[in-house]
Amino acid sequence: MAGTLTVAAKEIRDQLGSKRFLILFGLVLLLSSLAAYQGVDFIRNNQDAGFAYIFSGARFGFSFIQIMVFFGPLLGLTMGFDAINKERTAGTLSVVLSQPIFRDSVINGKFIAGAAALATLTLGTIGITCGLTIPMLGFGPTAEEAAKIAIMTLLTIVYLVFWLSLGILYSVLTKKTSTSILSSIATWLTFAIVISILASVVANVLVPLPGGTFRAGEGDQGGFRISPEFTETMQRRAAIQSNIQKISPTNLYSDAASDILGVQSGFGRGFQQFERTLTLGEALAANWANIAALAVGLVICFAASYMMFLRSEIRPGD
Repeated sequence: MAGTLTVAAKEIRDQLGSKRFLILFGLVLLLSSLAAYQGVDFIRNNQDAGFAYIFSGARFGFSFIQIMVFFGPLLGLTMGFDAINKERTAGTLSVVLSQPIFRDSVINGKFIAGAAALATLTLGTIGITCGLTIPMLGFGPTAEEAAKIAIMTLLTIVYLVFWLSLGILYSVLTKKTSTSILSSIATWLTFAIVISILASVVANVLVPLPGGTFRAGEGDQGGFRISPEFTETMQRRAAIQSNIQKISPTNLYSDAASDILGVQSGFGRGFQQFERTLTLGEALAANWANIAALAVGLVICFAASYMMFLRSEIRPGD
C-alpha cells in the first residue's frame, strides 16, 4: 500500500503540473463556460426551468452533457494511453521495478493518479461554472438541484475514469505509444459516432417504411398528413436504434446524465423547448442499469490491464 501511495503521489504531481492537463482543463473550462452561458439564456427564456439547466439546457443544442459525451472519452484516454508503454519506451519501467516497489503498486498508483486528475478537472470545471452563473442568474440551486448536480458530477467522474481504464489497457497491450493512441482514437470514434450511424442503418433495414406514408388531407406537412403506420414505424425504429446504442458508453452516460439533470428532446423553430423533468429518485431508478454498466466496464478494463501487466515480461531496458 505504501508503494502504491508513493507512485500515486509522484504521478499526481506529474499529471497536475503537465502541459497536457493544463491544456485539457482550460479547453473543457472554456467550452463548459460557453455552454453554461447558453444554459443561463435558456433559463431566462423558460421561467419554470431550474438552476440545474445550466448544464443541460441550451438554445442551440450545445450543453455540458454533450461536451462530456463527445470530449469526455478524449480526456480519459489522453490520461491513460501512455501510462505504461511510455515507461517502456523510455527504459524507466525496469528501473522503477528494481526499487523496493511491487509491480501492482505501479499500475495501481498510475490508475489512482489518473482518476484523481480527472476528478480534479471535473470538480474544478463544475465548481467554476456554478460560481460564474450564480451572479448571472441572481439565484443558486435548490437542495434537490444541488443533489442532482452532485450525482451528475459523480457520474461524470465514473464515465471519465472508464475511459482512463480503457486507455491504460491499451497502454499495457501495446509497446508503442503511437499504437495505443491510434487504438484509443479508433475506439472513441466507434463509440461516439460509428455506432449511432450503424444503429440507424440497422433500424432502417429491419423496419422499412410502409407504403402510403403520407396521405392527402389537411395537416402540417404541406397539405399531407402522416399516416398512423408511419408513426408506428418510426417508434419501432427508435426502439431498435436505442437498444443498439446501449452498447456504447457514450450513450449510457448521455441517457443517465440527461435524465438526472433534464435534457429536452423537443425543438421548436430551431430552439430547445422546456419540458418538466424527472425527480432525482425517478431518474436514478430509470438509469441504474446504465450507471451499473459504466461501473462494470470500468472494473473489467482495469482488471484486464492489471492482470496483463502483472503477467507481462519486463526486461532490463524496458
